[in-house]
Amino acid sequence: MKKKTWIALGVISLVIIMISVSVYRQVLAKGPTVKTTEIQQEEISSLLMVPGTVKLQDEQIVYAAPDKGELKELLVDEGQTVKKGAVLAKLQNPQLELEMEQNKIAIESANLKINQIDKKIKQLKDKEKTLSDQVGKEEAKKQLAPELEQLEMEKKLANLDLKQTGLQKDIIIKRQAELEIKSTIDGVVLAAKKPDSASSTGAMADPILHIGKLEGMTASGLLSEYDTLKVSSGQKVIIKSDAIQGQEWQGEITKIAIIPEQSQAGLQSGSQAVQYPVTVKISGDTKTLKPGFQVIMEIETDKKSAMVLPIDAVHDDGDKPYVFIVMDGKAQKQSVKTGITSGEKIEILEGVSKGEKVIVNGPDNLKNGLEVTVK
Repeated sequence: MKKKTWIALGVISLVIIMISVSVYRQVLAKGPTVKTTEIQQEEISSLLMVPGTVKLQDEQIVYAAPDKGELKELLVDEGQTVKKGAVLAKLQNPQLELEMEQNKIAIESANLKINQIDKKIKQLKDKEKTLSDQVGKEEAKKQLAPELEQLEMEKKLANLDLKQTGLQKDIIIKRQAELEIKSTIDGVVLAAKKPDSASSTGAMADPILHIGKLEGMTASGLLSEYDTLKVSSGQKVIIKSDAIQGQEWQGEITKIAIIPEQSQAGLQSGSQAVQYPVTVKISGDTKTLKPGFQVIMEIETDKKSAMVLPIDAVHDDGDKPYVFIVMDGKAQKQSVKTGITSGEKIEILEGVSKGEKVIVNGPDNLKNGLEVTVK
């Protein structure tokens, strides 16, 4: 009895194995299932990808300036909204106060000297009248002329000194006005802090005040000399940030520098690539963007009608680009010549004809001559 049971089990197992092998062969014979598409004529555009940095469109940055004075007090806090002309901070400069006192003394001294000379001139003219009664008008004028000329010369010099001290006073008053730091824009206080002794003299000192208008943002990047020929002011730009996935902003080129950016290191070595700064004004809601964010600026440079395929249909192993076309149930490798890439589309110049079934997103084991099943 046991022997018959074992024989039955063996027969059943053999049948199952044969069925499995048959099914496997049928599946394998069909090959992997693939999705296909056909080449289409569409309007595409070439995109120039330029790395950029988000900046405030309007800002005011104030650094410590020991030559103007030391910070006496900050009158604003971070996050505070300020109006143009508002006093943000006050400086103190004891040396400037001393110069003002010295200037006051110099002005007073010059005025006293002029007054004394005027008195001497008056006395001399009175003397001339008295002398005229004795020796005649012409003789009296002749005798006192040298002394009068000397006094008039001294008065001219004294007036020049007074004018000079007056100019010095104007300069001092202007410097005193600079002791009050005022806002040059309507904006928000982004930073407000007193400098420490290390940062106030260092080459990379932090600003004591940073005012910005958050409503407007710009993005700035660099263009090669070749790329500057493709773009112009007013061109539309799409801006994307890796920090904020799934969101993009519209922009417009507002400025392309006429003179290239140069660094001191590049000037010394003579090997610096020529790059021209470009500025893009960002429109729309920019609340999620922050100054300093790194972005990619997509600038549309060339629009035309072309035969295109999805970019996922084209393969490139470093030799020549190619696609797989389904012919007689098999994948046939076909070399192609490509043009510009526009988003998810790529221009096909040669290699694919209308009506041919091109495999998109094929399996990793896709090879030339492999049997495939089209979805």
